[in-house]
Parts: sequence; C-alpha cells; structure tokens
Amino acid sequence: MDFLKAISVRESSYLKGTIEIQGSKNTVLPIIAATVLTDGISVIHNCPDIKDVEVMCELLQCLNIKTCYKDHVLSIDTRKAQYAMLPYELTGKLRSSVLMLGAMLGRWGRAEIGMPGGCTIGTRPIDIHLEGFSRMNVDICMKDHLLCCDSFYLQGCDFHLRYPSVGATENLLLAACGAKGRTILRGAAKEPEIIELCNYLQSIGVLIDGIGSDVLVIKGTKYLCCADYINVYDRIVAGTYLLMAAAIPSELLLTGIDDIHYIKNILKVCAQLGLNVIRFDRCLHVWSNGIVAPGKFATGIYPEFPTDLMPVLISVLLRAGGDSQVTETVFENRFSVVDELKKLDGKLYVKGNTVFIEKTDQLCGHTVKATDLRQGAALIVAGLMAFGYTTITDTSYIDRGYEDIVGDLNRVGAEITYI
Repeated sequence: MDFLKAISVRESSYLKGTIEIQGSKNTVLPIIAATVLTDGISVIHNCPDIKDVEVMCELLQCLNIKTCYKDHVLSIDTRKAQYAMLPYELTGKLRSSVLMLGAMLGRWGRAEIGMPGGCTIGTRPIDIHLEGFSRMNVDICMKDHLLCCDSFYLQGCDFHLRYPSVGATENLLLAACGAKGRTILRGAAKEPEIIELCNYLQSIGVLIDGIGSDVLVIKGTKYLCCADYINVYDRIVAGTYLLMAAAIPSELLLTGIDDIHYIKNILKVCAQLGLNVIRFDRCLHVWSNGIVAPGKFATGIYPEFPTDLMPVLISVLLRAGGDSQVTETVFENRFSVVDELKKLDGKLYVKGNTVFIEKTDQLCGHTVKATDLRQGAALIVAGLMAFGYTTITDTSYIDRGYEDIVGDLNRVGAEITYI
C-alpha cells in the first residue's frame, strides 16, 4: 500500500549539516540492463537503494539472472540466463524497463515485454526506439498487450535519431552490441548517462567511437565479458539539494561529488539564484541567506539545464524577490507542480510552455499530491518554505528516485517525517 504513504514537512528557517549524495538512478538502470549482454558475474558499486533498482532486479530474475544487493553493492550473475517474456506487471512499474528490449535483442535477437510505465510526463513515446530497431532488421508487433520484437539476423545500421532521445540512444546502443557489423547512431543524446553507459560497454568488450558526441559508432560482438562498475553520483539529487539550499538559509556539505563536470549547468543556475559554492575534494560546501534572485530560465537537452529539475526550480523561484519565468523545451506536459503549488498560495500560472512565477510573500502549508518523481521532490522543497505544516501524499513516486530524502533532510535540521 505504498501509495498511501505521505510526508509531513514544516517550514525551515535554517539548514546545516552534511548530505551524502546517492548513486545515480538514471545511470545505473541502463547499466543493469546492459549486464544481460554478459556471461558471468557483474558487480555495480554505489548502487542506490531505490524502488526502480528493485524492479529492474525483478525483471532480471524473470530471465533466470540472479541478483544480490547489500550495502549499495549490486551483484548480477548472468551465467544461467534464459530467454523469457517480461510481464506488464513488472515493466509497467518503471519507464526504464523499455531498455530490456535492446539488451534482450543484443543477446537473443528477440524480446517480448509489457509496455513500460513510470511517471506520466507528456506522451513520452518509444517510436524512435522502434524505428531504430526496424533499421536493424527487427520485426515489431503488438500481441496480447505485449511488445514483441524478433530478428532472424540482427544487423548493424546507419540510423539518424530525429530527436536526441536518451532512452532511444541507450536502447539502440544495447541492441547494437549484439548486431552483426557496425552501427552508426547519428543525432544521439550526449547526456552523462550515455557517456557512462558507453564507458561500461567498453569495459565489457564493446568497441565504441565518438563517446560524448552526437555520432556513436558501435562494433557488434557476441563475446562480452563481465566487469565491475563504480556508479557516479546522482546529478539530479545533487541538483535538488543545491536548489533547495538557495531558497532556505543554509550551510551544507554535499559529499560524494567527485567531479562537477556533469552539474556545471545546474551550478550556473544556482549561482544566478544567489547560492554560494566552494568545491573541495569529493564534496561541495554551499551556503546562502535564503534570498533568491528572480530571473528567466529554460530547460533543454544536455548540457542545458535539465528538465528533471524544472519543478524544483519553479518551487524555489516562489521565494524570489520579483517575477520569474521558466520555459520547458523537452516535455510538452510537465506542469503538474503548478496546481499543487497554488494550494500553498503560490502565485504562478502556465502560458504555452512557460511558467510565470509572481512574487509570493508567503507560502502556507496545505495537503498536496505527488504525481511524479521530481514534482514530488519539488513539493517537499516548497513545504520547507511554507508557513506551518505541509503534507505530501502519494510519496511512492518520490521513493523511486530518492533513496532517503526524509533522512537526508532530517540530518540537516529539517522537521520532516513519514506519516
């Protein structure tokens, strides 16, 4: 009954302490799928203890792949892997289940999975994934609510993605690992998650050129070894706490951040808001007086400001001393946070693909509903800014991506608890 869980949070006047940034959700999920291509025991370090990882492990277990998770270390044994259908009861729980298509095609040349689920953000179609698979000589059909892909001869191809979709790039990368010959992906996504997946695939024996660019060249092979992988920190979780620190008087140490390259776009926006940041070895020291500068911002594909942090940014800008705007350029319908923030007396409205945030003197606590992962985190941040108590319901969404957001905030002085 996870959907009945709720979080109660009270206005915070000051936050101080240390937060350890968890391993990346969006990086580890495609790498878990990639282990299907191998034959042996893979070990993933710094793996976050979140619901999405648990579901991905359940999907692997359907393929007779053994998994063991302990102390943020995930071991995956593929030595007895067997082809099987993946049921909608599992795939419907998260969006990243679609990556099992590419991994299973790369290993067995066929796949049958229920349609992927996850947060409802826009239409989020998988048509680019399927177009790429078709170019690789894959027959695709829907049968009994299953997406069925089959290839007598998985063939490398030259394919141009008409939009730099992260999921499609990852899926086609995985399939290309087991395809005959060379695959060229043009217009590929360049997000950190793609770079990390490519690095992992190279470590198991895949030849890839163009890593970090929008043209990836993959040489398919059937002989892939296992490799250990140290997962990077979660840049979206780090961004959530950085933005929060801009809006609430804070002095925080964010540890586990060994390289700021992946969050330069986030740090730039935080500096515009008024957050002070000093970089040390594997950590960031951040502090602010809680006075937020207004401005005009826009999301975009990497290296622009990430769409996943757009709801959090909107919440923070309610603390600004003037009017602000946030334009969403990635998804066509990611504004569910607006109606919930209005319940807290936030003054904001949507026009087209832009949210207009007016100067709001004081947010007031109320009961609000989390409808997706990042929107839920944004409501927690708003609750820390709102007078009195705020209750966020349907927090199972938040648990999909934040390992222990309640514990993290408690440790720096926030009054927040599950109810």
